[in-house]
Amino acid sequence: MTTERVLGQKVPRSTIRRLAKQTGVELAALAQRAERVDGKEVVVPEVAIVSCDRGRIRTRRSGHGRSVRLSGESGWRETKNASFERMVRKAGSSGEADPCPDLPTSFRTASHVAKIAEKPVPDVASCPAESTDETSELVRYEGPRRVLRTAVSSMASSEAFGPMMQREARRRRFHEAPWRAFLGDGLAWNWSIWRKYFCAFVPILDFIHAIEYVFAAASAIAAGEAEAWSRHVRLITWCWQGHVESVIQELCGVAQQRGLDLEIPLAEDDPHRPLADAVRYLSNNYARMDYPRYRRLRLPVTSAPMESLIKQINHRVKGTEMFWDDPAGAEAILHLRAAALSEDHRLDDYLSRRPGYPFVQRPQASPLAA
Repeated sequence: MTTERVLGQKVPRSTIRRLAKQTGVELAALAQRAERVDGKEVVVPEVAIVSCDRGRIRTRRSGHGRSVRLSGESGWRETKNASFERMVRKAGSSGEADPCPDLPTSFRTASHVAKIAEKPVPDVASCPAESTDETSELVRYEGPRRVLRTAVSSMASSEAFGPMMQREARRRRFHEAPWRAFLGDGLAWNWSIWRKYFCAFVPILDFIHAIEYVFAAASAIAAGEAEAWSRHVRLITWCWQGHVESVIQELCGVAQQRGLDLEIPLAEDDPHRPLADAVRYLSNNYARMDYPRYRRLRLPVTSAPMESLIKQINHRVKGTEMFWDDPAGAEAILHLRAAALSEDHRLDDYLSRRPGYPFVQRPQASPLAA
């Protein structure tokens, strides 16, 4: 029998799997309660930031053993993930002036942008738009500082995940915060949840995703890498400064010059597809791209912490040999992982109150029993 070391004791892996699934199922049931059950006082945040995004997890049908063969099915399923950050603003950060009107250095550094866009680093050594002077002043936007983060993760549909997010926000008293923001990419379900449950939060499109689309469009319409980089820096600077309509107008002008009708969907392999995608993306999210206003409010403009959270969740649930029973096993492990990554010690608190013994089957009692 294969065993693992847990607190110095040898415990069969089957026992670990069983306990993890049991605890995850209990946490999922506990999450359905709108109020906190640990008795801790919850502080109203100065700044409340809600972010959400999707992830992926591999599953197998329950009752078919551990075989990864799913009759031709890939087994990949989409997960929903949300981050809830209690933050504080820097002292003396109130005011009407934009604290960072210039594009940050990292967003005009070719190697960093290529990493964001998951593209090869462009050869821009001869391009004046690429800053290589190490003595030049570093431009950086510093938003609010995180104090505490909690997380929610599930296999649920967006219709069911929205109420989960709302319950977590209420537990954390996020709706009472004087400054509130909701960050996400352009996925439609993100903004459906915002409209239904978080419409009092300032909606912000993640600036990182804007970079991806602008960089791809600039690369698609330029004659070379240096020209593409120069155009990208100029267009993304306009986005940063709140002139998104100018970016859309320029891209539409290029499409018109090339005889493209952006109302007609282009094929996946059409070289102008990135141009059409960028126009569509920026037009659909224009109302959520007033970045100078968000900076004046000292709000974050990227969902980098959300991306980091998904990577942390994936580190435990996503891998070449990781398959979870669908749906119970996958749902349980996501709730367990989200609780483990939450910084309010909710998993430790629950395990300290959980009835039963660590390595013995619990009696069939309500998982919500105090």
